[in-house]
Amino acid sequence: MSQNMKSMCMVLVILIGVISLCSSCKSVDQQPPITRSLTSTRAQQNVPPPTFDNNPQLDMILTNYRPILSVGNPVGMLKPYTLTFEISSDPQFPPDKTIVYKDITHQNPHISQKQVEPRHELNDGTYYWRAKTVDYQGNFSDWMRTRFHVDLKNSRTFSGFLRAPVQEVSVSSGEDPKNIIDWSDQGQITYWNNSPRAAGEPFSWVVLDMGRKTPVTRFWMLSTRQTTPAPGWLTHFVWQGSKDGRTWTDIEGTEIRNNDTYRNIIDFTPVNTRYYRLVIYSQNALQAQINVIIPYVRGGLRVPDVPDGDYVLIIGNQMNGFTYTQLARFVEGKGYKAVTIPHQDMSLKVLRALKNRPMAVIFSGNNADWQYLPLFEFYGEFEIIRKVHDIPMMGICAGNEFYAMAYGISFGHWMGWFDDTMFRLTEGQIPEKVAIIPKYVDDPIYEGVPNPFRAVEIHSWAISPLFMQDERYKEFYVTAETSYIQALKSSKRPAYSAQFHGAVVNDYNQSGIYLANFLKVAEEYKDGLVKSLQGRHSRERGSPAPLRRD
Repeated sequence: MSQNMKSMCMVLVILIGVISLCSSCKSVDQQPPITRSLTSTRAQQNVPPPTFDNNPQLDMILTNYRPILSVGNPVGMLKPYTLTFEISSDPQFPPDKTIVYKDITHQNPHISQKQVEPRHELNDGTYYWRAKTVDYQGNFSDWMRTRFHVDLKNSRTFSGFLRAPVQEVSVSSGEDPKNIIDWSDQGQITYWNNSPRAAGEPFSWVVLDMGRKTPVTRFWMLSTRQTTPAPGWLTHFVWQGSKDGRTWTDIEGTEIRNNDTYRNIIDFTPVNTRYYRLVIYSQNALQAQINVIIPYVRGGLRVPDVPDGDYVLIIGNQMNGFTYTQLARFVEGKGYKAVTIPHQDMSLKVLRALKNRPMAVIFSGNNADWQYLPLFEFYGEFEIIRKVHDIPMMGICAGNEFYAMAYGISFGHWMGWFDDTMFRLTEGQIPEKVAIIPKYVDDPIYEGVPNPFRAVEIHSWAISPLFMQDERYKEFYVTAETSYIQALKSSKRPAYSAQFHGAVVNDYNQSGIYLANFLKVAEEYKDGLVKSLQGRHSRERGSPAPLRRD
């Protein structure tokens, strides 16, 4: 081989090596928005990243321009560390469009949080968020990425969407198709899988028979309960409509290609037909998985009938519209009538239209994780929490978290652990007692309640302490606590809340007195309001006509 040929070969080998090296070292900008990405060789120092298992998770819709961003602390990180957050409307995170927060310290052993600062207020739209761990020596982890959406405009009142009942569901293959429309499933745990497609089968399908022509305009779909890529996510699908269940037409605006999320909200111009078919062309694994599909129509809420006399209105926050504990039985056991209305059927407008105003409103618990629920169904309830000042209100468990989430979905957060009092007792653990803040020991709501007191907990979400530090919401005060916020009280209106379950009746629970006291407070408030109104009307009837002065 000649010297020239040897030189050419050497150059070729070097070029191939350079090309190979470059192809294996993708930049941050080349990474998809929901995966890890290496930033430099300094990320090879075994520094674990934070976890995006809190609030917001992938594609959650936030309802405040200054959201609180929460992450799980890096697992196994024993050295001192801080976190860095970056937020951008551009998935490439260009410096001129990126908000950067450094030196974020952990909130507690489980989570870390940062609220968007006033100077960085977001707008309605889609945002990309990434976070990394930085140790005390300057070594850092991979970036972890996700995206979320901000929609304040459409979250201030009842969404205008009503669940459209499905008469029957059928599928191309697989078992348990009923799970697709099992809206009473707590947490949407059950699901349907298609069978692997047979030779010549172009797609899998799900058909919803509405029983009659129904002008569906939105589908809410959950595919797996995983907010990071998991087997079963649909990757290419479209919705179709049919009048007879045999001839199908694609619905404009419903085809999704390269889908990269576990949950889809599909909005489209209403199609008034009886049959709707989901055509699944592909998924990211051998089988597709669908946990639930809910079709919606546009419309107004019906005003329910309520009893005469005093009664307590309970808003049921389970997916089936009922309550986690037996709240109605507790209320009735104290001598009051109780009416339960599903959260998706409630709004401020409905409350004001009731023929008889309730003595009190109780917002019930919910035992599901928020990222797996259609949160727009709660917008009407949130408006009640924000705007009602003349009816005593009590939020319990999820209802307690709603006192913060009504102002911003991300103001509630996953605690990083599950607090289940009764299970912990059987395991020989000693749960924390709830301590009443000294300033509130003599509040009527705590009359007869020991301090500290035993309470039944069963939840893994709580109100963020950063919500309590936000000057915009300073009307709320913490009146009881453990290692997290247990109870709130408003300084402006008769509004109370409890993370614990006073309606649970057993020998351990001492918090039932708190809930019973609320009913007494509500009755006294009503009596005082009636007397005040009677006095005002009496004065108006007995007052002479004012003198006219020209």
